[in-house]
Amino acid sequence: MAPRTKVVLVWIPSHVGIPGNEKVDELAKLALNKEVHDDKPVIWCDLKLKANTHLEQLWQTDRDTEVDNKLHEIRPNLKERLYYDERLNRKQETVVSRLRIGHS
Repeated sequence: MAPRTKVVLVWIPSHVGIPGNEKVDELAKLALNKEVHDDKPVIWCDLKLKANTHLEQLWQTDRDTEVDNKLHEIRPNLKERLYYDERLNRKQETVVSRLRIGHS
């Protein structure tokens, strides 16, 4: 990095522990487990979206059970995008990434 490059580390809390969000999460989980019987035809893109969502949940569950996973520590939720600054070159991005995961 350039000698005068400024790096700012920011902690951003998740929504865990916020009563309204906890209730919405609970209701969403209940809705997912409810059986719906419908004679309407299934649209392919809807089926694909549902399958992808299910696979993402399986992958997330698998990642949540891993231990000593540095990437999971900084990005517990797979749907969260990793921070990326287009102004940084590859070397600078590597330095920032290593700072985030505690790797030298």
